[in-house]
Amino acid sequence: MSRRIAGELLEIGAVSLSPRSPYTWASGLRSPVYCDNRLIMGYPVIRQFSTKGFAQIISENLLACDVIAGTATAGIPHAAWLAHYLDLPMVYVRSGSK
Repeated sequence: MSRRIAGELLEIGAVSLSPRSPYTWASGLRSPVYCDNRLIMGYPVIRQFSTKGFAQIISENLLACDVIAGTATAGIPHAAWLAHYLDLPMVYVRSGSK
């Protein structure tokens, strides 16, 4: 499953590499790899497969979930898809107060 998702992310151009000039993430971490998971929104088949993949990880690891949370703003769609798939409530977390 993880190989298929990785392959599909590469295929849609979501993964980019910059070893000479690493990306700086919002957290301040620097990495030569960036994966723009927002691009999944435009690909229903990949979106459904990755959602099922997250659900499978939760199930295989016997994780008890009462709610699915996503980070604002890019994590909201992914959390919504997973919450819908698992029939669970969904919330999102802001980086600061409104």
